[in-house]
Amino acid sequence: MNIRKNFAAIFLSLTLLLTSVSSALAKNYTDVSDDYWAAEEIEDVVTRNVIPLFGDNTYRPLEKVTRVDWTDWLLRALGLSQAPVTTAPNYSDVTEATYGYEHIAKSDQYGLIYGYTDGEFKPQRFITKVETASIMSHITVDTDVDTSNLNQFADSDKIPEWGKIPFSKAIKYDLYVNWPLENELNPNRELNRAEAAVLLAKLMKALNLVEDDKKAAEPAEPEEPKEYVLSVEHLDDYGRAVVDRVSITNMRLIILAKNIFKVSFVEPFNSTKHKIGDVIPFYFKKDVVTKEGTLVIPANTKLYATIAELKDKRWINKNTEVYLHFDKMVFPNGHEYPFIARVLNNNEGVLTENKWLKPLEYTVAGAAIGGAAIGLPVGEANDRSGDGMAIGFPTGAGVGLLAGFLTPGVNFKARANEDVFIELKVDCSLWNDYTKQVTTTTRTITETKTNSAAETKATETK
Repeated sequence: MNIRKNFAAIFLSLTLLLTSVSSALAKNYTDVSDDYWAAEEIEDVVTRNVIPLFGDNTYRPLEKVTRVDWTDWLLRALGLSQAPVTTAPNYSDVTEATYGYEHIAKSDQYGLIYGYTDGEFKPQRFITKVETASIMSHITVDTDVDTSNLNQFADSDKIPEWGKIPFSKAIKYDLYVNWPLENELNPNRELNRAEAAVLLAKLMKALNLVEDDKKAAEPAEPEEPKEYVLSVEHLDDYGRAVVDRVSITNMRLIILAKNIFKVSFVEPFNSTKHKIGDVIPFYFKKDVVTKEGTLVIPANTKLYATIAELKDKRWINKNTEVYLHFDKMVFPNGHEYPFIARVLNNNEGVLTENKWLKPLEYTVAGAAIGGAAIGLPVGEANDRSGDGMAIGFPTGAGVGLLAGFLTPGVNFKARANEDVFIELKVDCSLWNDYTKQVTTTTRTITETKTNSAAETKATETK
């Protein structure tokens, strides 16, 4: 009996340990603290792959949620993400080329999320809290609803008339979220990713309330999102780039290796004041935009390069050589991306002054000295001044040129805002933030169309 008890205790301990380790490994994002109000629910949906992280392993809890993303996550929570597409959705703004087409099609099959009265689904429109309450209402089993439960909230009068019964039902089933104030619903505010995590975590704990035809009989593990290319666009190659392409997918914006960029020193640079290992900041003076009009890198983005090698000036006109290793790019919004690049100036991979700079300076100086020394005779020799100048200038210039070549070279200096060309050595992926530029035009048109109060009311109903 004791052996059984000991074995059971050991087994339970190992189970708890493995669960703890699994949970720790799952939380590979750093932008949500353990004491954040929705930390537990965020960890739950991330661990279950219901709401994916961004490519830079951030969750971004305050980012707004589009209708197509909410559709994708709802399918995952209900175990329907791997269901086959059997019918085509009938929306005027959705085609097979639309991002999230399969999610929208599956949602239609199971009657999860409805479109608008104008015949559009508006996949890139941000979803509101009252819309999510409506969705939670119509996917759950029927029950008697008393809308007096709305009175506990100070802003219940802000709920549109069409949303009062659905919101009341969602509240009865505790499938709603009231953050940051418990007595406010903020029904017309756009949902953020933290609130989405709370709603979906609650839903997965209450699947018994979901109608049978709107969930999987045996919830399946959600499939990983598939990546596909939307378009290939082109950057200014400054006449030197081997590659000028940017590949835009549904998940990433990929700057291909061999593209060339013009960046600028943030501060004055003097090679005599630096050593190996020093980090040198650069920045983009203006937006980097493809020829087709997509924003790739915003103005004032910082680039950081480390001095990998520093060769001092040497005899026989060897200038100082600064070898830089670019490795990080930081956008104005604080998001960081790997950016592996090298200098592409006079000497590829090296910052150095032009090898003719010092010899030419010495030549000019030598010519001036030679002319002054020989070309200013006195007394009776004044008539030979022309001969003196003829001899002095070339002699001084020759001596200066020779001295310029035989003496040590010069240090490397640059002014603040001075430009440098760099070449990308490895493909650079920008995740989500800037791939959304592809749909900016669509979203703007959609928001313009839905700006009137009348059309705002034309939201989904059961």
